[in-house]
Amino acid sequence: MAFTEDLDPFLHDFGVTATLAGGATVAGIFDAASVDIFNAASVGPVFMAATAGVSALAYGSSITISGTAYVVRQNDPDGTGMTRLTLERT
Repeated sequence: MAFTEDLDPFLHDFGVTATLAGGATVAGIFDAASVDIFNAASVGPVFMAATAGVSALAYGSSITISGTAYVVRQNDPDGTGMTRLTLERT
């Protein structure tokens, strides 16, 4: 059974708006914290958004959140209609 819930109201109520290269905007949940994994690798910050809004973002794509510029380091759709973007501050 496919996931059919409309997440837009949730993302707009609890999320932030990000501006993509070209000026398009998308709502999502932003977590600015970086996590150090066993002192070997760092993950984060991350931005979770509807896949339809961020599916075209590839490695190196620009995204601005709350006035801070980031580049996409990983685009990871979860199969439910949401995508986790791992970002790096520029």
